[in-house]
Amino acid sequence: MINQTTVLILAGGACHRFAPLVTDKTMLQVMGKPLIQHTLEALERVGFSDIVITTNQHNHDFLTNFSSNLHIQTISQKKSSGMADAVLTARKIIKHQPLLIINATDFFADKIFINLMKQIKLTKAEAILTAKEQTEYFDGGYLQIEGDHLIGIIEKPGPGKRPSDLVNLVFHWFKKPSDFIETLTSTQSTGDDVYEQALSAFIKQNIVSYLPYEGDWQAVKYPHMIHQLTQLFLNSKLQTETSSSARIHPTATIEGPVFIDKHVVIEAGAVIKGPVYIGENTIIGNHTLIRNSIIESDCIVGFGSEIARSYIGPGCKLHHNFIGDSVLEKDVNPSYGTCFANLRLDNQPISISYPQGKVQTNLNKFGAVVASQVFLGVNCSVMPGTTIGCQAQAYPGQIIKGYISSK
Repeated sequence: MINQTTVLILAGGACHRFAPLVTDKTMLQVMGKPLIQHTLEALERVGFSDIVITTNQHNHDFLTNFSSNLHIQTISQKKSSGMADAVLTARKIIKHQPLLIINATDFFADKIFINLMKQIKLTKAEAILTAKEQTEYFDGGYLQIEGDHLIGIIEKPGPGKRPSDLVNLVFHWFKKPSDFIETLTSTQSTGDDVYEQALSAFIKQNIVSYLPYEGDWQAVKYPHMIHQLTQLFLNSKLQTETSSSARIHPTATIEGPVFIDKHVVIEAGAVIKGPVYIGENTIIGNHTLIRNSIIESDCIVGFGSEIARSYIGPGCKLHHNFIGDSVLEKDVNPSYGTCFANLRLDNQPISISYPQGKVQTNLNKFGAVVASQVFLGVNCSVMPGTTIGCQAQAYPGQIIKGYISSK
């Protein structure tokens, strides 16, 4: 049944909510690979073969030339204006066989695919949606349930207005995709919910079931969600391995699952407590402490630095810093003594200051989101929930908080 289903991967979006980060989120390096490559490898691992991908200018060349055992067709999404436009763009190359629609960067455990295939064998439904129960509000769509029946989708109802606790995951299977595409073509909306409106209309006209999913899941709508994604990757995908070309000082301490890539140098007195990923050509300096973090390639973690539960992108240069529960995109340089605070004095959940306004994280610990090529002077203090735009700079000794725009 898997081989009879085409997978449509939505990778052509403009990623407006990913600001201030400038990397297209499908191409964000996680454990040495773009996020979308992890998605493709998962599909190949569970047995899919026929893949259609809507692309944008940032990922088209990579995906068109991606080498694997998958049969991949790409089509450029010119307008990058949402899910409905992506599906309608892809209809030119979608076959008449069953179709599974997924986001390029959503994290799922492999068992979600296995559960879907079991459900397909048992159901007479024209479509299957997948839902996850969430106790806290998620800024997405929710299933409307009446008795045991799915009757509709409500997109972004707002806190306190949810029709159920079931979040609509972008993991939608259609027996005859042409029927849904016909509904999508005739659906109009003044908002950005054309796809969800079409789903609701399709539900009213057809038998549509839903599949509860209890495994790991993480969407990547906002940059701070990379923090949660990092922990999921470390806990489920990390393999303990040390490259033969790595140089590790005898007095360094390495505990738990740790991946050490090619040409990594770990100096005397360093302590690494897994799960930790260290990318190739990275230098871990004397008397550093690294815990539950991903450090991508070509980084320098200088003397006495501590990194805890953070994502450190390629080419970052740290100098006796504390980086707690933070996201550094790439080529970030926090000078000597700069500290990223990750806890409010009142222990309340932390909201993030984005260009479009504040977003609640529902996290009691979170540091900062720092875009590419930011340079912070010595002894700066970065407050919880701060976002710093690309190439921004700060003078020594500054207290940095809120949203700091790009240079």
